[in-house]
Amino acid sequence: MARNGPGIAVIMLTLNQRDMTLQCLASLQAQTDVQFQVLVWDNGSRDGTVEAIGERFPNVLTHYSPTNLGVAAGRNAAANRAIETIQPAYLLFLDNDMVLEPGFVSSLVKPLEGNWQVGQVQAKLRFMHDPSRLNDGGGARINYLLWQSSPVGYKEIDRGQHDQVKRCIACGGAMMVRTAIFQQLHGFDTTFNPFGPEDLDFSLRLQQAGYLALYVPDAVAYHVVSHTYGRGYNQAYARHKSRHWFLFMRRHASPLQQAGFFLLGMPYLAVRTLIREGRKGNMAAIQGLVQGLLDLLNSPHSTAKHGHRNGEHP
Repeated sequence: MARNGPGIAVIMLTLNQRDMTLQCLASLQAQTDVQFQVLVWDNGSRDGTVEAIGERFPNVLTHYSPTNLGVAAGRNAAANRAIETIQPAYLLFLDNDMVLEPGFVSSLVKPLEGNWQVGQVQAKLRFMHDPSRLNDGGGARINYLLWQSSPVGYKEIDRGQHDQVKRCIACGGAMMVRTAIFQQLHGFDTTFNPFGPEDLDFSLRLQQAGYLALYVPDAVAYHVVSHTYGRGYNQAYARHKSRHWFLFMRRHASPLQQAGFFLLGMPYLAVRTLIREGRKGNMAAIQGLVQGLLDLLNSPHSTAKHGHRNGEHP
C-alpha cells in the first residue's frame, strides 16, 4: 500500500467490525502491482478498530468519527478527506467485509485509464462462504414494479457466464470512480442516509451525466455480506426503506414504471406485507412503511433533482 504519490485512494467504512476490517486490509496489502493509499473511516466503533489498524497497518490512514454518519454521508466525508490529503485521480469504495484476489485494484483501474468516457467500474463478487457462487456478476437489476433490486447473477454458480466487460448499474461495495466525476456529482446523495440505495442512485446519475459505468470481471473479491444497519424488519428500517424507495423511483423510474408500481405493484406488496408482518405481530413495521411515504411527501426535497450532499445531514 503506497504512500508516496498514489493515484488511487481506497475508501473503507467500518463500525464495530475490527477483525473483518483487518482481514480486508491484509488482502489489500497483498496488492503490490499498483500504488494506492487506504483511508479507513470509523463510524463510531467501540471495539478498538482504529487502534488495531494503527498497530498492524501503520501506513493506513484512519479517521474516527464519534457519530455514525451512515453510509452515504460517511463515504462522502471519507472521500473529501482523501481528496484533500491524497489528491487521487480515482476513488475506490470498498466494503470492509471483502477479501480481494491478486490484481484486483489494477484490474479495476485499467478501463478508467484506457477510456475517458468510462467514469465508474465495479468488480465481480463471489460469496466468501461459498466461493463457487456469485454475489454480484454485473451490477444491479432494478424491478420498479415489485420494489426490488438484486445483483446480476445472484447465487448462480460461477461458470464464467458473467465474465464479459459490460455496462452496469454499479453497486457501491467494490466500485471505483474518477475523483473529478465524484466531485462533479457532489458525491452520494445523503438523503438516502443511513443506508441505500445511494450507490445505485449515484451510478444512474453518473450515466445520466454522459459517462459509462462498467462491470469488470477480472477484478474479483469474496464477500462476507455483513450488515451494520437494518438487522430485522423493524419500524425504523421499514420507514427508511419505504422513503428511500419512493424517492429513488420518483427520480429514476419512467412514468410508465411509476404508474405500474402504484396501480399493480404497490397494492400487491401492501397486502403481502400486511399478511406477513401481521402474522408476526409486527405492526410497527407496517407503520414504518406508511411513515416513510409520508416523510417523502412532506419533505421539501421530495421533488428536487438531488438532495443533501457532501456529508450534510437530511
